[in-house]
Amino acid sequence: MEHAVFGIKQAGGFVFKATKGPKFGFWPFLDSEIVSIRMDETLLMRPATPWQYFSRLALLETLSPELNQFEGFSMIDGHFSVITSQLWYPSRNATWPEISRWLSELGFLPVRSDVYEDPTRWYHPEQNLALFDVGQSNVIFSDGKLVPIDIIPMHPEGPLLSCLMDFAARSA
Repeated sequence: MEHAVFGIKQAGGFVFKATKGPKFGFWPFLDSEIVSIRMDETLLMRPATPWQYFSRLALLETLSPELNQFEGFSMIDGHFSVITSQLWYPSRNATWPEISRWLSELGFLPVRSDVYEDPTRWYHPEQNLALFDVGQSNVIFSDGKLVPIDIIPMHPEGPLLSCLMDFAARSA
């Protein structure tokens, strides 16, 4: 968990999220030097840079407008921290069928894992938008809709883009 969450957790209120330590979450990377037919062996989740973290927040806005609000920066326990706020949603974790239906309706293709039964990665070929860490604890169901509170969206490039484009071509 890359955030410390604080504030009053009540419907319609805001909580504040602070990145922890020198961490800004994770960012997918496909290591093209690893030779394997299994994507899970070549896909690495590396520590994200501050730029990647801000990119992640901006791309989340395309899926859920006004989800996060940038509040500022702070030094917490001697480490630079990014502070954002987010509405607190009365919610429950989304189910795999709900997540699959929602993302399929938006035009995403599930990128099957070699390890997990349910897809935690999705790709939208027309938008070149990939979603990672899509799971029941990172997507919630609130007030009749799904809210992606902590997934990792990105515009892939390089070997990762090639891999996802090949996957999309095979899925079509």
